[in-house]
Amino acid sequence: MKKTIKVLFIIFLFASPADSQTIEIGNEADYVKRLIEWRTRDHNRSDSYGNRASSYVTWDAEYQNGQIVNVIQCYQNQYLLDFRLIANFCKHYVMEREKLDRIITQYENISKEKLEELYLNIYSDRKIENYYFDEDYKHFSQIYLANNGYASVEYNQTKTSNLPSGIKLQVENKLKEIEDAERKKKIAEEERKQKIREIKSKTYDLEEHNKQLYKKVFAEQKQRIKEYFETKSGYRNANKFPSFYDLELSDKKSKQFNNVYTVKYKLEDHSREGVDHGFYIEAGSRDIKRTYEAVLVSGDDKECELIKTALISIPTIKIEGVEAMTKANFENIKVDFTRGITEIKIKKGEIAFTKDAPEINIQNIIKSELWNYEKGKYTVKYEIGEIMGEEIKTIEIEN
Repeated sequence: MKKTIKVLFIIFLFASPADSQTIEIGNEADYVKRLIEWRTRDHNRSDSYGNRASSYVTWDAEYQNGQIVNVIQCYQNQYLLDFRLIANFCKHYVMEREKLDRIITQYENISKEKLEELYLNIYSDRKIENYYFDEDYKHFSQIYLANNGYASVEYNQTKTSNLPSGIKLQVENKLKEIEDAERKKKIAEEERKQKIREIKSKTYDLEEHNKQLYKKVFAEQKQRIKEYFETKSGYRNANKFPSFYDLELSDKKSKQFNNVYTVKYKLEDHSREGVDHGFYIEAGSRDIKRTYEAVLVSGDDKECELIKTALISIPTIKIEGVEAMTKANFENIKVDFTRGITEIKIKKGEIAFTKDAPEINIQNIIKSELWNYEKGKYTVKYEIGEIMGEEIKTIEIEN
């Protein structure tokens, strides 16, 4: 059994009496005609499943001396969401001098009294005598009984010079209030944009404006540097610094890294705001670039290879609710790290380095770990140093 599905087509009557996003008072007559023709055809066509709207629409155009004077679009069985009822009606797009002058909607099955009741519910705070004004007071509607007996609504552009004197003053005051409010809104918006531009034009020191985030990126920088020296399962190091495995295969059983750097990170905002061109909106973009400068204060890492492999990202921060660019400076980053393998002998409580002896300061650190070991020969693997203020000490002792 074939099942038929009816599609309910809904009109939001007061969202815009003439669908003002595409039809407005003052539009060219030919433009209105073409658009009404297209809308009618689009409304009546079947969807991809073969279903049609429950309402039906027709259209026509009237001419005088070869010029369009009226474009008519009629709906049958159309649900109007603002009225919450189904209606039969025709909309007349009336032209003057080949431009849309007014829109008259005539209802076959709604009385004039019912229309007045419906409009009063919606326009109660914008009704002046028999004029129902839009929120901006730039357009109004009037309800009357047409000569053909249909309850009608005529939609016009507000021209205060054509209004009765008693209404004219009220509308002029309302228009002035709206104009003043719009002007204040524009001033406030421009001030807001100017404030945003001022904030975005500066770069904020992370240590000064958000110490917690600065500590976080400082810790991240330290961790990235430490990772440079880390090895996986004792095998070859992916970086240039040798692992224990590398040292075991080498004639030289230790490697020292001792450099001091200054590193400066900075964010640059290359974002682009969206642009409203009226008929379309050009999307903006969020493009924030990180720059950095690394300077060797002392040591032999002239190309700052360590820093290049340990770069981090720094965050933006909120200044008065605006995303702001930041900078983070790390002065005199000390990286002192030694990895090595040595052999020792303990006899009568004395500790002697018998092969591949490290520097004196490292010898003293290793000896402090062996004071309670029994006599014998030992192989010691060690990692000793200091990275950004953190002491590094790992000592493995094998008999």
